[in-house]
Amino acid sequence: MNRFEFKEVMNAFGIIATMEERYGIIEEIYHWDNLKFSFDTYFYATVYGRIPLEVANIIYEKYPNNPFRIMVGDVGDEYDPSKYATDDRFKKAKQEYGSQDLEFAKYLSKCRIAERNFRRRIAAKKYIEFYRFYTKEGLIIFLNEMKDYYLRKANKPETEVERNDELITKVSSEMLKKINPSISAYDWMQDDELNKVYYNSSVDRDSKTALGKIFRNAILEFDKAVNPFTSENIELDDISNYLKKVRIDASLYDSLSENKKNGCCELSITDLDTGYSTFYSRRPDGFLFSLISVDHHHSFKVEHYYSSKGTYESSKGEVIAIHHYRKNMPDMNIVFNITKGNVEATYTEPTIFEQITFIYDEFIKATSYASKITIENMRKKRGSKKLSLKG
Repeated sequence: MNRFEFKEVMNAFGIIATMEERYGIIEEIYHWDNLKFSFDTYFYATVYGRIPLEVANIIYEKYPNNPFRIMVGDVGDEYDPSKYATDDRFKKAKQEYGSQDLEFAKYLSKCRIAERNFRRRIAAKKYIEFYRFYTKEGLIIFLNEMKDYYLRKANKPETEVERNDELITKVSSEMLKKINPSISAYDWMQDDELNKVYYNSSVDRDSKTALGKIFRNAILEFDKAVNPFTSENIELDDISNYLKKVRIDASLYDSLSENKKNGCCELSITDLDTGYSTFYSRRPDGFLFSLISVDHHHSFKVEHYYSSKGTYESSKGEVIAIHHYRKNMPDMNIVFNITKGNVEATYTEPTIFEQITFIYDEFIKATSYASKITIENMRKKRGSKKLSLKG
């Protein structure tokens, strides 16, 4: 989860932020009942407070293996709430023992007795003090479980958890409207006075040869497979249908550059069954379309991007990069700089033509993989409502 997604979730629940000082920094803090929410890093949101153990146990039991990455405590990947539960008496006892300057063995013995007594007490007064949420789906699940908890305590019908899918759809729809993912690489580059000359020159060059046209068409098809919102020929389903098959993550912020430019965004689409994903971003100096597929034996990553920056000259300009990481086999990395017309690779063929032919074949394969993640999961089915990104 990123800050943009965090804010969209809090907005969907009507939880308002206040500006407060924390650790010497003024930041947005969201208060709801006795809970305090904030976005602490680039990757997760946190909640502090008295989270009923009843709610924590329900989440733990409902979602085995923690698919939505709801973590208990402030470190590690622990999600079993029993290991972090406490109550007022247990907290007070540990604080007293810590202030008595006891020998370590005696301190440990007293803590064990206090913990044993804690385990014997009823669960109603026990709570968790800290959670981390790595996905917007996990945060939505938590908030709805808390709302149903309050309804139970008021002897009212529980109605909120059943709205999880509805809220996830609402938040994802709002994100897509705000980032406007339908902007193609070509259209984005036309607003870049510094880089569009170099980008357009290679596009124009490719339009003048048969091989160039074939290759450029393959690039366009790959881009549309990575981000199907850029294709006018693909009729996408209603978002509520395809969110059962894919997860949409997005951000308005360009996390890779300090230079800001209106319209920068990031969008990833992840297949829920395989975990394979595509990634699209618009950056101040270019764009990126990427496919990532990883399993126990093979990692396959293909990128089409434009960048005016980079450690190596080979990574500046319009580039296709192919990376294979295979178990018990040498890694293979190929960088084809379209702008400059050269190839750098750990995979070597006798001629540039054979190298480019190999790259083309890999590119077609990557387009097929990306299509399975996006188009096959998101294409409009007969009888379903067409997707609209309009407000």
